Amino acid sequence: MTHKTPTEIAREALKRLMELGLSPIPENYTQYYHEISGAHSTPEINWQHLMRRFCTEWERSQAGLSHLQKILAKNQLLDEKNTGTLAIKMEQLLQKWEKLPTRQVKTSLEETNHGASEEVNCEGWQKLFKTVIRHSIRDQDPPGALLLEQLDGLLNEKEIQADALFPLARDILQHQQELDEKEIKIRKGLQELLQLLLRNVADLLDNDAFLSGQMDVVRQAVQLADNHEELDLAIHRVKEVIFQQGKLKSEVREAREAIRDLVNLVLMSVESMAGENGRNHQQLESLVNELDSTTDWQQIRKIVSKVLDTSKNITKQSIEARNTLIQAKNRLSAAQEKIRKLEEEMESISQLVHVDPLTGTMNRRGLNAAFLRESARAQRLNQPLTVAIVDIDHFKKVNDQYGHDLGDQVLRGMAKVLQDTLRANDVITRYGGEEFVILMPDTTPENALDILERVQLQLGRQLFQAQDQPLKISFSGGISVWQNSCSQEQSIAAADKAMYRAKKDGRKRIYLADQANSST
Repeated sequence: MTHKTPTEIAREALKRLMELGLSPIPENYTQYYHEISGAHSTPEINWQHLMRRFCTEWERSQAGLSHLQKILAKNQLLDEKNTGTLAIKMEQLLQKWEKLPTRQVKTSLEETNHGASEEVNCEGWQKLFKTVIRHSIRDQDPPGALLLEQLDGLLNEKEIQADALFPLARDILQHQQELDEKEIKIRKGLQELLQLLLRNVADLLDNDAFLSGQMDVVRQAVQLADNHEELDLAIHRVKEVIFQQGKLKSEVREAREAIRDLVNLVLMSVESMAGENGRNHQQLESLVNELDSTTDWQQIRKIVSKVLDTSKNITKQSIEARNTLIQAKNRLSAAQEKIRKLEEEMESISQLVHVDPLTGTMNRRGLNAAFLRESARAQRLNQPLTVAIVDIDHFKKVNDQYGHDLGDQVLRGMAKVLQDTLRANDVITRYGGEEFVILMPDTTPENALDILERVQLQLGRQLFQAQDQPLKISFSGGISVWQNSCSQEQSIAAADKAMYRAKKDGRKRIYLADQANSST
């Protein structure tokens, strides 16, 4: 085996990134550089050097960079769990900060000419400065109001004292930064509080299946509170689900009221029948007593006739009561069936927040919920859970050359082939763009490979019309098996790596994760 030079490795790493359509950012470049070179560990990180540079840049005042932006960047670094990725992100951040020039702050006011125009200009800047400061001081902020009052006093003096003005301006800026930090802490605290509340509500409503979808969307929206687009999308979906469920809830309410009316009718019928039976029983007892006390044959015939009439009346009432109960039972069964169907429809509407609108497959929210369910089931039953990822070959070229309408047709066609070929209990998810993630419960990787090869065969028979020319589509795939110690992200990443190896080797093929590793 020939050893490649660092230059050859670097060139091949860049080529790999271009083939895979990945951005040439340091973490991607580093990953593939070490993968090609065969190195299994990254170079040792010089944390002392990084921290020294970070402290220097933290204290330095850079032009175009506020202290709040520094705080947000620092918090993002602290959220990173992987030390290697943390070092890379820290290096990127420091390089960005180090390129910024130091903010120039004058230590004294420049001497100006005594012309009238310059005096007016200075007064204008003073007014503008005071206006900006006033708007930056929040309402209900006594310390800020006190600082503003001091600033007004300084700016209203005939000769502005720079030695007094600059420290005060620094105090105002520092006070503003403290308020910003408090806002960040308050927002995070409110997010955590809302998450706790949502978890508690979900536990209380565990039997209310059609609310679970809404709760899931809200929980994930809270986690993405800084992403306005995700929040708007979540709000729109929840509103749509609430509107659809609201219409169905009124029908459920009517059906339940009908059931209550039927129960009342049955109770009234039973009560009426019990009353009639009591009266008939008393009448029969009276006739029996008359029969015991008489020996007159004519009188006996009359008594027997009355007994027969009473018996017929009892039989008639029993038949009527039975018919009433049968009708009530049928109506009750119909009402219960209606409620069941309505609740199923409400639950299916709730699941719309888990569905990709273009393909009709699950979206990432649906995948998260399905993975939790299927991984728990696989662990409980000691069964394999296979994770597969498939990516449509040359999809970007299809979009660029033929337009997004055809691209959408290809995505829908791919989803339909997956749905028609896979089993009912397999979970199909549009993971992003042209990628689909599939969960296959109780399936070995080898069986999953056979299934996906059938999908490849079926997809190859589908023809898409591209400018009056038939277009055939294929995909590349990767397969991994979930382990108890692995997370959802790790399982998908293993399948994803196998899939990219399949693309590198010519596309239109499916690799197992172990197979991809052995061919590296």
